[in-house]
Amino acid sequence: MNAFVNKHIMPVAAKIGSFKPLIAVRDGIAMAMPLIIVGSLFMIINSFPVAGWSDWLSKTAVHGISLAQILAKITNGSFGIMGLIAAFGIAWSYANQYKTDGVSAGIVSASVFFILTPSIMSGDKVPVEGFPYTYLGSRGLFVAIIFGLLSAWIFQWFINHNIQIKMPATVPPAVAKSFSAYDCANGKCDYHLFCNEPRLSSIM
Repeated sequence: MNAFVNKHIMPVAAKIGSFKPLIAVRDGIAMAMPLIIVGSLFMIINSFPVAGWSDWLSKTAVHGISLAQILAKITNGSFGIMGLIAAFGIAWSYANQYKTDGVSAGIVSASVFFILTPSIMSGDKVPVEGFPYTYLGSRGLFVAIIFGLLSAWIFQWFINHNIQIKMPATVPPAVAKSFSAYDCANGKCDYHLFCNEPRLSSIM
């Protein structure tokens, strides 16, 4: 039995385990885990199954804000933005696997996530636009996974094909760095936003 598993199952499992999109999804969800744990803890406190507990939280206020509202705000600010954090983390991991700047890819992915998230409008005479926590959390995970991978793949394709904005030598290095997203370790970058020192291109 062990021989069969080692011969037929383990090679397949190893290939699946090294599949870049799956690694990116794993890393992206893992990045959101601290917020998930913290948010879940305050969610349990806010809805603890003890008679009168919820009423006490609702009636006890600090500066006019009930404890229930405070706990709900903490939950929404942690557990409720799981999809947004996953969108950043998935793109970050996927771009890093292609030796490009994961942070820049994550920022692009987070922007795409906000663009695709439905807005809510207030009923005021001049409407105020906002984003519902409903789609920033677990309900937005599917969108975060799909477009986190897609945006990161497009990002790394442009970078690895050297399709990027090249600034002239007269532009200050601090400005030029923001237009390049190569990983300094690959020996091809002109500048990298998060490197300590600018690095000359390998063609010089």
